[in-house]
Amino acid sequence: MATGKPVAIPFPLSSFPGRNSQEGAGRLVNCYAEPLGEGARTTGPSLQVWRRSSGLSQFGITAQNGYRGGLIVVNKSYEVFNNNVTTVDANGVTTSLGAFPGTKPVSIARNQAALPDVVAVDVDNGSYQLSTGGAPALYTGGGNLPQPNSVCFQDGYFFFTIGDGRVFATALNSLVLNSLTFITVQSKSDVMLLRGIAFSGLLLLFTTGSCEVWQDAATPAPSFPYNRLTVLEYGLIQPSAIAGFETGFSELLWAAQDSGVYWLTAGSLAPVKVSPPDLDKLIQIESNAGNPLVAGCYTAGGKKFWHLSSNTWSWEFNLGTQKWNERSSLVGGVYVRWRAMLGHPAFNKWLIGDTQSGNLLFHDETNFSENGAPQLWRMESGPVAAFPQQLRIARADFNFDMGVGIAVGNFLMNVTGASLGTGGVVRLTVDKTSQVRAGDFGTISGIVGTTEANGTFPLVVVDATHVELTGTALVHAYVSGGTVIDITSPPEAINPQVAISISKDGGDSYGNPLLRQLGTQKNIKRARASVKHMGLSGPIGDRWRLDVTDPVYVGFLGGTQSSDPREVGA
Repeated sequence: MATGKPVAIPFPLSSFPGRNSQEGAGRLVNCYAEPLGEGARTTGPSLQVWRRSSGLSQFGITAQNGYRGGLIVVNKSYEVFNNNVTTVDANGVTTSLGAFPGTKPVSIARNQAALPDVVAVDVDNGSYQLSTGGAPALYTGGGNLPQPNSVCFQDGYFFFTIGDGRVFATALNSLVLNSLTFITVQSKSDVMLLRGIAFSGLLLLFTTGSCEVWQDAATPAPSFPYNRLTVLEYGLIQPSAIAGFETGFSELLWAAQDSGVYWLTAGSLAPVKVSPPDLDKLIQIESNAGNPLVAGCYTAGGKKFWHLSSNTWSWEFNLGTQKWNERSSLVGGVYVRWRAMLGHPAFNKWLIGDTQSGNLLFHDETNFSENGAPQLWRMESGPVAAFPQQLRIARADFNFDMGVGIAVGNFLMNVTGASLGTGGVVRLTVDKTSQVRAGDFGTISGIVGTTEANGTFPLVVVDATHVELTGTALVHAYVSGGTVIDITSPPEAINPQVAISISKDGGDSYGNPLLRQLGTQKNIKRARASVKHMGLSGPIGDRWRLDVTDPVYVGFLGGTQSSDPREVGA
């Protein structure tokens, strides 16, 4: 018995896993949906494309751990880790400044002095000046500042918030602070002041139950320079559950006391709730358990993304489509919360911390892995309710961008030094080795001094910043320059595959996956990946799961299932 035309498989535009799998409408993990342009696709089951999320590449290597936040200041970026502050330059070279107590995310700000003052606040240990030329120094405003829990900068002033509701302001572009230059948030009496945020020319003072909005009144010192404008009824659930105020993003999102995520766009004082019920529930569970929630943001491919993570999950909001997807990373063979931590713009990139190392990474749309580790692209459909129960599933077709294999690896490493390696070979110091695999070949060029390294050689990884060139002998001292370009055919990317599996119990379990090819480079003779003879349809609607871990671009355009084994045009 045929069903006539193939039935469309309902893949979600936003992740809806449900409280349990039978309630879910589908999931998006490390992928997001976007509409296709008008006329881009006139046939087929979908006018959407589901693309792979950006990968992560290494920017700088540190000996630290536990990333807590950072800020670009002129030509170097201050990066805070567990009990440490480190700077990094445009070449990814890191320098430890010394100890800065604490392990929780920090707020960090700079002023517009000729030599900018840089201040960071840890919620447990108070304020420290990072721009002393040496180790961070405790900052108390000449003894006039109680221990603050956050700092921000706007209109020439540092603003420090205190848990008891007071907010102190410094003099213009200075660290001078008068003990009388403060105000107290007073709109509600049963709240605690958590965070001050400078956004859209306003000072937003977030408490656990509301947000007071203040604006510059240009009142002379020692009076506080701002006056209160209005009060928003949406407070902040935790100090680090807010992001988007960063330069280059300028769209503020935060998790409020009601466990919802709210979006405030520049020029507006009307926050809009954007979180789905599934995420609201997760936020409430983590908050009630006292677990940390940390937000971050970035731009990639001209799109803005905001993300929120707990210790066990990560969700991401695409501001362009106003849809949600999940993010996940591989740890010990298991996919857990996304490894990206916080984030800020620097050196024409969005730098992030890495929960799996002490290194600084950046969002990279040209890299389809996570610092060399596989990135799982996963889609799970909702139930195919339009397909009759207990009917043979003769075939299912999944429309992918085909021919996405990579014939030759294309990563590049910058050379910063050369020395004597094992057995007298040339050992190169490079910015990163995370994408080098055993047996890779690299073409080296542009080295001045150690010219014997210029050429094509097998690469042997020594550590995170060193490779050795098999078959060379060190003769000349290194002077400058050089790049290493990978010319290897990566086996897992030459002929990438998608794993296709089906669930007939509402998504509680999935059958063994069937592997189908996505095509070698430019091989686009086939338009779809197909599976056949999948048994009888389930009583509560079949669900499909698609997985890709090979490091290639993924674009998915929809799928169908049918009781007719004959192939039907897309």
